[in-house]
Amino acid sequence: MICPVCNALSLLEVSCAICGSAAEDEGRWSDWVGPYSPYEPTLPGTVTMVVDNDTVCRHAARCVQCDFPFTVEVTGWHI
Repeated sequence: MICPVCNALSLLEVSCAICGSAAEDEGRWSDWVGPYSPYEPTLPGTVTMVVDNDTVCRHAARCVQCDFPFTVEVTGWHI
């Protein structure tokens, strides 16, 4: 399983739940949760968690209009 967004196979296209504007991908959520998280080694494109039997990669996103931050769960692709 790989994350299509992390591997640039697909764009993260989501709308803000507050104002409905487009949101931008800010990378994997795991890179934001610890002081050294972006510097810890990971396997490229690995999917990070399992939710309801689907393997997903959680991404941080931010609205370009109202600056609202939120997370998005991207379903991994079987390769």
